[in-house]
Amino acid sequence: MREIEVETLSPEENMRRDEEALLSFEENPEPEPRFRLYRWDRVCLSLGHFQREKPFLKLPTVRRPTGGGALLHGWDLSFALVDLRERWGETPTRIYRRVANLFIEAFSNVGIEVKLERFKGRYLDNFYCFWVPTLGELSCEGRKVVSMAMRTLRRSFLVHGSIYTEFDYTRARNLLGIPEEALRKRIVSLKELGVEEREFLSSLKCVFRELLEPNRDLL
Repeated sequence: MREIEVETLSPEENMRRDEEALLSFEENPEPEPRFRLYRWDRVCLSLGHFQREKPFLKLPTVRRPTGGGALLHGWDLSFALVDLRERWGETPTRIYRRVANLFIEAFSNVGIEVKLERFKGRYLDNFYCFWVPTLGELSCEGRKVVSMAMRTLRRSFLVHGSIYTEFDYTRARNLLGIPEEALRKRIVSLKELGVEEREFLSSLKCVFRELLEPNRDLL
């Protein structure tokens, strides 16, 4: 059974690895999906591929290969999944739902019920991705708990995103200029849900180990 390690890398290296995995898979598909878990070695903001930077924000930024809104990193556990579209139902909607179901299972294993969001809105209407939970993302009692973004190519796809294991609302307020109260209404971390990071990580790895088993039928 394959072991899934958690890497801690720079923002630039994390995004480079995600994009390179997608491009490599498109060129030379593999029998099983590629899945990685990672953390960020500093607090930073990842911007969606089509977003403009906000010059007033005084923190490091990195450009994602996917769309969506800006996401604050540094207290999160991130993931990236790359595979062939045909193994997940071809359309972005079906892919999002199947990926989301894996996270629903992981949360269920630790006693937390999460909701699959179905709103097909545009992040560009709101700069920050946590402001509006959209299709394929997961929320708990109205607050976002799993953020996701996708990029599709002709044959393959990349879905990556984050779960906050904890969240420093005071520091985030100072960095983003958003009141703590507003942040607390939009975001929830594992710590706030009473889930230990180690417990959730074990559950998540268990779910994805099964996914990565050879000849597993995804559909």
